[in-house]
Amino acid sequence: MTDTVQDNQVKTINFDGVQYTIEDLTPRTADGFNSLVRVQQEINEIAYQLKVKQAAQLQFSSDLKIYLKEDKVKGVEIEQEKSD
Repeated sequence: MTDTVQDNQVKTINFDGVQYTIEDLTPRTADGFNSLVRVQQEINEIAYQLKVKQAAQLQFSSDLKIYLKEDKVKGVEIEQEKSD
């Protein structure tokens, strides 16, 4: 969805390859466009938050590897059950 802006005011909206004039929209379709824009903004925010959380996860994992090594915590081997 893209907008055509003239004089700092949106005149048309391009949705699904079709251009629509703002003044021709019904209240229901205008609300639909507003809802779509809001959901897209929320998705963008969630995507940003996911990137932040993934970066934190990588840092925590890296720090933990260092702590385990520095504190000389040894891993243990777990015996696999034999299946006959």
